[in-house]
Amino acid sequence: MKNVLFFFMIVFFITSCGNASKKQQDAEQAKVVLTIDQMYEQAAELADKEVVVKGTVYHVCKESGARCFLMGSNENINIRVEAGEKIGAFTQEQLGSELEITGILKVVKTEADAHNPAKEHGKEGESGDSLADVTHEVIAAAIDSVEVVYFIEGLAVKEIPAATEKQ
Repeated sequence: MKNVLFFFMIVFFITSCGNASKKQQDAEQAKVVLTIDQMYEQAAELADKEVVVKGTVYHVCKESGARCFLMGSNENINIRVEAGEKIGAFTQEQLGSELEITGILKVVKTEADAHNPAKEHGKEGESGDSLADVTHEVIAAAIDSVEVVYFIEGLAVKEIPAATEKQ
């Protein structure tokens, strides 16, 4: 009886290890890699979520390599990638290469977004300063027309090998 139980335990252990690696492989294959253009099409829904994007490096900060810019279908469609602790730094050798970046898509907050006139000058309507009240109204109206800017807080980077031409 002990031998049968031992046999089933070994079989269970082997199959469970195989299933875990298969699940990990399936998860890696299931991740959706977006182009920069595709990411911007879905940016509002993807904000503050993990994304995987690929693009061509067209700028790396020379001093520290703390950030790079990936280009989409043209130079006007691009995203800033902050290397952070997980990536460390980008290198000048990566200029022109294709990178696949995993990171959190962040929204840059403007001053108008952060401005809260009711808390800054007492309760709403108590400021007593008509110039301040008018300024708050102008800022509140401008919030709707502010251009939203995104960047990626990098978690991982993978260089995509250049496609070799078949002769």
